[in-house]
Amino acid sequence: MIINKLEAILLIDDDFTTNFLHQKIISKTEIDAPVSVLNDASEGIDKLLALNETINDHSATVLVFLDLNMPLLDGWGFLEIFKKMKLNFKVHLFIVSASINPDDKTRATSYPQVNGYLQKHLTVPTFSALVKDYAA
Repeated sequence: MIINKLEAILLIDDDFTTNFLHQKIISKTEIDAPVSVLNDASEGIDKLLALNETINDHSATVLVFLDLNMPLLDGWGFLEIFKKMKLNFKVHLFIVSASINPDDKTRATSYPQVNGYLQKHLTVPTFSALVKDYAA
């Protein structure tokens, strides 16, 4: 059995309150991977590229939690760029959205790079289960 090392967690959302809450939730788990809070999708792309310069381990994992509705580059734009990226590590990407529009979920999960679509806000049990399923 291959163990995936959780290298980083990226919270990509323009909402301060959501990022604060999700950081608190992560801190209540036993996860010790660094958490990066990125306020727009272009910062998320930049962070993945920076991690690609320092991580050269195909068993390493980065978890990305992405909001869809953001100014500047939104989550949809992120997905279009992300699907073309070649990275040295695994990325498990989850959409975390307040949208109740079923078309958003259908569109998001049509991307093979998206591992799941979650309603805001994450909970400790949800986050712990995702880590267990995707990064352990």
